[in-house]
Amino acid sequence: MGAAATAVCPIFIVGAQRSGTTMLRLMLNAHSHIAIPFESDFIPKFYRRLDEYEDLHHAENISRLLGDIAAQPFVKKSNLVRSRSSVLAQQPQSYSELIAAIYKVYAESEGKIRWGDKDPDYICEIDVLWNLFPRCQIIHIVRDGRGVANSLRKLEWGSRNLLKLARDWSWRVTLGHKMGMMVGPHNFMEIKYEDLVLAPESSLRRICDFLNDSFDQKMLSYHESAAAAMPQTSLKFHASSVRPPDPGKVNAWRHEMGLADQILFEEVAGRTLAEFGYVCEGRRSDWRSKLMELKYSLVDRW
Repeated sequence: MGAAATAVCPIFIVGAQRSGTTMLRLMLNAHSHIAIPFESDFIPKFYRRLDEYEDLHHAENISRLLGDIAAQPFVKKSNLVRSRSSVLAQQPQSYSELIAAIYKVYAESEGKIRWGDKDPDYICEIDVLWNLFPRCQIIHIVRDGRGVANSLRKLEWGSRNLLKLARDWSWRVTLGHKMGMMVGPHNFMEIKYEDLVLAPESSLRRICDFLNDSFDQKMLSYHESAAAAMPQTSLKFHASSVRPPDPGKVNAWRHEMGLADQILFEEVAGRTLAEFGYVCEGRRSDWRSKLMELKYSLVDRW
């Protein structure tokens, strides 16, 4: 695929929350060709509302849709729509053309020729992304679910309920994998968070090969400009993402999660862990893990 053809293939980063989607987005955003803004959160939402805007061949309807997209909180936070007139000058006549125009103008404002998007929730929307952009390339980043749960429980908005976290991680990564297999290997790849942290260069070279793009050394020093590429209000949730990869985070769950919680997570999501190549300890449940299971079962979101 030539450079011009590659430039029009959108890149979408998906994955369960706290799986490293932000770190990967910042790495790719440091590439001299690629612009991936902070998650925009609007593509599937307006896909389901398109009837409200009637025929998008009419400029007034496209303009109204663009105005509503530009007013979305995440779009404003990421400063995605920097010039409505420049977007409309692309003369989009469909929803996919409007999305492409928004991101193309954004990328050009960053001096880039290729655009992408990152949103953990898009792991459940791969069918929508594919319907809109049949040539898109989707990267599913997968992290050990125990590490995901350990990270989420530290956040003020994260659940403390291990049963909920284990089930949610299991179905999300499974759904993402199965939908990706339907898309096919030329347009879908999976990368392990652990590989990206422990061997960033070889992992990024694999990703660039998949994207049919050159490897750029600047991706390895992404942390030097990462803070400036993040909304200030979101930095507190992504403090580690704007720093160099930390190998110590890979197995932090082993000493930060209680043994009973580790046993319980494996009981709930052990099959999924194994399917993605993560080692299961095979410990048998005891009274402590059964007590924790009862506690989590009695509350919805503790």
